[in-house]
Amino acid sequence: MKILLVRPHPYLPTSKWLQSMMLLEPYAQELIAGAVKAPHDVRICDLAIENNPVRAFRRTLKEYSPELIGFGGFSSQFRTNRQLAAIAKEILPHSLTCIGGIHASSFPQDCCYPQLFDLVVRGDGVSSMKVILAALDSGEPLPESDWILPTASKNFEKLAAQAPPALSADGINTRPRRDLIDSSKYFCICYGLPGERMKTLFPRIACVRTSVGCPNRCSFCVVHFLANGQYLQRDIEDVIDEIASLRQEYIYFVDDETFINTNRMKQIAERLIERGVKKKYISWVRSDTVCRHPELLALWKKAGLEFVYIGFESLEQKNLNGYNKGTTSSQNRQAREILRDLNINIHAALMVNPDFVEEDFKIIQRAIKEMEPAEFAFTIFSPPPGTQAFKEASDKFICDDPCFYYDCLHTILPTRLPLKLFYRYFAVLYALGSAQIPARINKVKVPFRDFLRFFSKGVKLIFDLFRLYKDYDRKYW
Repeated sequence: MKILLVRPHPYLPTSKWLQSMMLLEPYAQELIAGAVKAPHDVRICDLAIENNPVRAFRRTLKEYSPELIGFGGFSSQFRTNRQLAAIAKEILPHSLTCIGGIHASSFPQDCCYPQLFDLVVRGDGVSSMKVILAALDSGEPLPESDWILPTASKNFEKLAAQAPPALSADGINTRPRRDLIDSSKYFCICYGLPGERMKTLFPRIACVRTSVGCPNRCSFCVVHFLANGQYLQRDIEDVIDEIASLRQEYIYFVDDETFINTNRMKQIAERLIERGVKKKYISWVRSDTVCRHPELLALWKKAGLEFVYIGFESLEQKNLNGYNKGTTSSQNRQAREILRDLNINIHAALMVNPDFVEEDFKIIQRAIKEMEPAEFAFTIFSPPPGTQAFKEASDKFICDDPCFYYDCLHTILPTRLPLKLFYRYFAVLYALGSAQIPARINKVKVPFRDFLRFFSKGVKLIFDLFRLYKDYDRKYW
């Protein structure tokens, strides 16, 4: 059987901008491909790297003629996946089509389009692929469960109403099929160290996952809902072996929360150093973890940690309490100082509430100055699709398709300020933040072409954010 795994292309201009700054490999598709064994054949169609993705998709369908097609992605990509599935059914009407990924796992009810998708797959796609292929090989009917949902089944609504399925060790222990992609296409922006001369701001990068799940319960995050409260970890030596085998100098840890098990992360860093593995690492970390274990971050700095992403969310305690973040404003500030002393670059994520007024935006402007140098990202608080909070807010949404606009930059809830004014202040945050990047503050020497790329893309984003209010009904302006 021929199997095609599809990563959809971005549609919203804001999503296209993000991809121009960071494009990671289609890791989910690579892992699922790892579950496919001979005599089956599998390919990955990454439309994110195509200049004309629809044409490329049509060409792939006609040339490869897959019998099983798997789509996946975020909530904001579901509309695109529907369009791609319609094309697949037009060209290959007898193909079996599946939809998986975050949106299908968290909000399966939204994916019941029997004319487009034969199956909705929730949770771990690796285990699902094995079960689906086993059924097809034996000629048995496709299974029905809380994680494999045939859209034509009379039990679909009942199955979809259940909580996401438990995580499987299959997903965490499967190696990705990187041989199915062109690894030269994937990159991430990195800022170097003070005074360093960098070959590029956008080095090639590989993804590695050491764990999946998170025990925390942040109100804006869907991870704990999808993982059903579980947390699974890979064998340490398997992680080290994979990292050592990669050609890329930069490694991006795609764990939901990398440093949950601090003792385990200490062991991984020590083994990397012992084995002489020379890489540069990018990872997410919580501010309270940095404060409680500065020695761990110092060890990882020695191992090659260069850049960390931190969801500070706010320097105001009342906001942190509202997000159920479990951290304090003083921890955020202390973590910033620890990382500054260690010379580790920071991606500082700060949250904007729809009910912000002018003074709230000014508070964030002061936070930018306090926390620089850093790469800043500002996201708008929205309830994650599929969660109870999303259901409770359904009568408040200000857009017809809130899932489509769930990109962290569009608000799906009403704003206290008129939308035009709200996005004017929001765009200013990005303008101020872009001036405080580590490469500029630390006088890192970068190629002029990379500086020009960063500057031009940044200007375009700010211009797009200024106009984002036009995506909504005029009554909200």
